[in-house]
Amino acid sequence: MAKPGRAPRIFSDDSRYLDRFGLLLAVTSASVVLLALVSIYQPGETLVSQLLSVGASCFVAVSLMLALRAAGVAGRYLRIIGALVFVALVILLVTTLHGPDASLVHDDTPIPAPAVLTLLSAIAPLVVVRRLTQHHQVTRATMFGAVSAYLLIPITYFYAFLTVNGYSSEPFFGVDEPSQSYMYFSLTTLATVGYGDLTAQSDLGRLLANSEALVGQIYLVCVVALLVGLFAQQWLASRQALRDTQASDDADASSRDRT
Repeated sequence: MAKPGRAPRIFSDDSRYLDRFGLLLAVTSASVVLLALVSIYQPGETLVSQLLSVGASCFVAVSLMLALRAAGVAGRYLRIIGALVFVALVILLVTTLHGPDASLVHDDTPIPAPAVLTLLSAIAPLVVVRRLTQHHQVTRATMFGAVSAYLLIPITYFYAFLTVNGYSSEPFFGVDEPSQSYMYFSLTTLATVGYGDLTAQSDLGRLLANSEALVGQIYLVCVVALLVGLFAQQWLASRQALRDTQASDDADASSRDRT
């Protein structure tokens, strides 16, 4: 409980959901697959496609909320963020089913993603990484969290690319593409594959694409360094414990010999 006159803490180490990254990894992996296969924020589609679109967005929202929960974000903030996400999804459902203003978008151009999901997707991997830096040993949760944070990066840039496309005067790729192309482009950029079949056309789009490639490489370097450092600490601690035990046993044996 926060003390009087002091702002409540954003993170809490007392959360019962702390470090539960296994479920986050499963849901995040499924979210990446859904965004790569299901057309979302796309006007002019059938009712089934529109419901799949909203369902995929709900799945992503769940993965982002799980990331905050496992990273130890305090309950009061989770409730506030959860309420904002719920409102955003309701608005998205209404917008998707009724269709956006035809004067604002083309039939095959994705509509802008909800701002709260775009912002939350940028925060989620950061809070997960923050939590991982507080681990003192490598556990299964550490590995699950590290992979989850890496998979959250393409989701972050997926929303960033859609946002740029939605508020630019020209399409992100120069021509209209379905939303699946944005996840495909995000994944190939993160992996630094660079097939070249899709490329950002605007200066801001190119900057975002370059930053994703850099963030992905920096993340891998830093996470590998973190895991190796923790493994080294565990190894040294186990060796020291073994030496101490051996020294204690030798001392006991010497004492018995003298007697």
